[in-house]
Amino acid sequence: MQSTVVSWLDSAGALAFTVSAWAFIALNGFALVMVAWKRDRGLVNRWTSGFLAVNLVLLGTGLGVPLLTFTARTALVTVAPAFQVLTPSRQIADSLEVPERTRP
Repeated sequence: MQSTVVSWLDSAGALAFTVSAWAFIALNGFALVMVAWKRDRGLVNRWTSGFLAVNLVLLGTGLGVPLLTFTARTALVTVAPAFQVLTPSRQIADSLEVPERTRP
């Protein structure tokens, strides 16, 4: 179970970074193409706030989600062995069972 969660956290962080990076490149490439094609300074003035907001969201998801998944993965790997020590194995649990008392 732990390895499944750890691998899922790794893949989720990598996927978030990859998608955000490609979207960042595509968005800014589109903006560059539009400015070069239109050659209109008004276009830059109108679109700057929107592009800045989207770039900040992409930066936040591209860096924040992998940081969050790394932190969760590190906490899981650090804390999980303590819970395994506290949880008795099935063999120990079977040996600790109290036999039923027989009635006379």
